[in-house]
Amino acid sequence: MKDSAQQALERGLSEIGLSEYINKISQYISLLQQWNKAFNLIASVDELTLLNRHIFDSLAARPFIHHGPCLDVGSGAGLPGLLLAVTMPTTEWVLLDSKGKKTRFCEQAVQELGLSKVKVVQQRIAHYESEQCFATIISRAYSQAADFVRSTQHLLCPEGQVLAMKGRIDNEEKANAQAIGLHLEIVSMQAPGQMGQRHMMVFNNI
Repeated sequence: MKDSAQQALERGLSEIGLSEYINKISQYISLLQQWNKAFNLIASVDELTLLNRHIFDSLAARPFIHHGPCLDVGSGAGLPGLLLAVTMPTTEWVLLDSKGKKTRFCEQAVQELGLSKVKVVQQRIAHYESEQCFATIISRAYSQAADFVRSTQHLLCPEGQVLAMKGRIDNEEKANAQAIGLHLEIVSMQAPGQMGQRHMMVFNNI
């Protein structure tokens, strides 16, 4: 990374109390940049935008994560699950995506970063089965939160939660989400260099 981006990364991680993970997160970013040139894992952006739109935004979900196994649905380039796994090294994670180029990247990143608690699965959520339930199921990838919750409820532990990371939430999406019947809380998210509105839709059985 350029010096300006490296300094922004250091400042941002310090702001959210995650400075100890600077080396692994820098390593992840370098690997993502290398792979992105060939495989277009994410839209091509400058380094500061990459930090603000993807890295810090993903890490902003960390305070919401429950203790216990976690599932990232539509993980793509490991956003947010792989970054959360870096900063939560004792937590088990499954990164689920249907596209082979993205799961291959995640597998390479898991290996290079030494993330022993992370499993990468190439599968559509509609066909994914697990022997264990998940305490937290999260996604940045679903356009409609209600569809996300319906597709994952069977994988959720009784006291677990489904987290949908969103930008602006319109009235229709909120109404559809409330109609599912789970308790819904919508919380504003804050991250260094935040770009636009960010919200977490939190669904649970309470």
